Amino acid sequence: MELAKAYDCTGCGACEQKCPQKAIFFADDHEGFPTPHIQKEKCIECGLCNKVCPAINMPKTNPIKEAYAVQLLDKSALRESTSGGVFSALAKEILSRGGVVYGCIWSKDCKAVVCSADTEKGIKPMHGSKYVWSWAGDTFPEIKNCLERGTSVLFSGLPCQAAGLRNFLGKEYDNLFILSFFCGGAPSPLAFHKYLRTIAKNIPLSHLDFKFRDKTKEGVGIHISYNTKYKRKYESYVANSYFYSYAQKTCHRLSCYHCQYRYKDRIEDITMGDYWGIEKYHSEFDVNDGVSAVLINSNKGQSLFKAASKDLKVSVTDINNIARGNNLTLGETRVEFNIPEFREEFFRTLKEYGWRTADRKYLWDMERTRLWVRSVIPKNIKRVLKKLGFH
Repeated sequence: MELAKAYDCTGCGACEQKCPQKAIFFADDHEGFPTPHIQKEKCIECGLCNKVCPAINMPKTNPIKEAYAVQLLDKSALRESTSGGVFSALAKEILSRGGVVYGCIWSKDCKAVVCSADTEKGIKPMHGSKYVWSWAGDTFPEIKNCLERGTSVLFSGLPCQAAGLRNFLGKEYDNLFILSFFCGGAPSPLAFHKYLRTIAKNIPLSHLDFKFRDKTKEGVGIHISYNTKYKRKYESYVANSYFYSYAQKTCHRLSCYHCQYRYKDRIEDITMGDYWGIEKYHSEFDVNDGVSAVLINSNKGQSLFKAASKDLKVSVTDINNIARGNNLTLGETRVEFNIPEFREEFFRTLKEYGWRTADRKYLWDMERTRLWVRSVIPKNIKRVLKKLGFH
């Protein structure tokens, strides 16, 4: 058997978890992305790996049914969420049914991994965005066992992981609810850890308490925070080199550049994300606290969202307004992200010389310099410069 080509593989893990002979294993490639390999002596040519691979066999999709602007009513939980807190409400509803929630957390060494939780305390680490490729491990067989026992399951993960799970299961379950998001791509775990080593310095990674989207200082937005030896540090996305590399799509997995999951037909039952630009359309929300854009894509998703709405402030919205600010393409035309010309050189430099050198050489362009200057100049100086004709 031959697996999906590296250019198409998303690393969802469905092939490894489905193989009856345990003939498939994952190993990091030169860019730090776990990639599947076949042990030929164990393979019996059953073809199950190809059957479950979403890069080869795209699972059934759902058309978008409804679109909403959503905000969690619990202000304390809302502050812990990246945007409007819809995940918290959906997870709480599943737990109230005696169910299990699967979502992404930080491991002790700051790796993004998918795990399960059946308590409110257990789902707290799942709050907040993780802008790095995550590992689903052996969760698919676990989820199947839960479903077969009649336990309700909420799976929250990357769209490609959702596709792998659907193919792995091979049939619909009424007690499975899949939640995903408007994904902008999954960067290399190797790149992320090279970056973390530059900021950790004299403290272990487990003490960083790294957050990509911290609302503490200025509310919702893009502010990274982490612990140093003496204090907690806050940075804008321009000042933070890793997040800027994410925005520039410098070190995404190759399959992300031609992702097949950012269109109007959805893999998941519910799609969530930031409602960027909501202040133009909905004055009834306090946008500083964060508001989620939510798409309902199935009858199951509709029923779960309705049940969770008791904990949410909800307004019907226009899907076109959501699409303008997110990785959502409503037309028929397929859209690909441009692969940076320096991407391969960036990874070579990263491995040989580390993050700081790669950052200085490839990420400090004129656009970043302009954005950085604008972000650090006080507002009163900005007004003076604007009057003088500098914009």
